[in-house]
Amino acid sequence: MPENAKSAGNAQGTGSTGSRENDEAFSSIEGLRAEIDALDAALVGLLNKRAEHALAIRALKPKAQLGLFDPRREEEIFERVSALNEGPLYGDDLRAIYEAILRVSKEMRG
Repeated sequence: MPENAKSAGNAQGTGSTGSRENDEAFSSIEGLRAEIDALDAALVGLLNKRAEHALAIRALKPKAQLGLFDPRREEEIFERVSALNEGPLYGDDLRAIYEAILRVSKEMRG
């Protein structure tokens, strides 16, 4: 932890108890950030796997005589992820994330 972060609590007159609380808070933040970093690594892997499947489907659609864009399928995806959502993300926010994923999937070259 940066030395200036430790001294900031004392500079505000919180004393040693405040410094200990600051240290614990900084330690908790660092631990949570490490967990977020691990989740980000997992998400990147999952997003790339999803992209591989989307590209494979795109390659098969002409043989199945299907159009490349299926708005009903997109709505099914939105409904399914909405049903899976237990928060704290709001449904609209989750939909925006999936809209971005689907937009990027359509723009991918493969």
